[in-house]
Amino acid sequence: MAFTKKEVDPKFKVDRSKATKEELDEALALLAKKREHSARIKAGELKGSYGVPWSEMTKEQKDKARKYAARRLVRQSLLTAKAAAQGITITDKEVDAEIARRTKK
Repeated sequence: MAFTKKEVDPKFKVDRSKATKEELDEALALLAKKREHSARIKAGELKGSYGVPWSEMTKEQKDKARKYAARRLVRQSLLTAKAAAQGITITDKEVDAEIARRTKK
């Protein structure tokens, strides 16, 4: 049985009286983030490829974007496989340093 966005599988339903304060705070933070994202899309700050929202793209534009994304995914996979074959590894420390470098901007 498939569930829509609004419906939730009954085994995952959360009873508010049993939720911790931290869980409620996290849920409210996620809701706020969702609302901000929706507002930014509505204001035109966030758009899909070609500078237009995905819903307004033509079939050809969507096909081209999908093809590009698929090629990018395969390219990344091949690079990772080649690096692993050559014994190139990345440590968690290097990953953390790169994340820190990118978020400083």
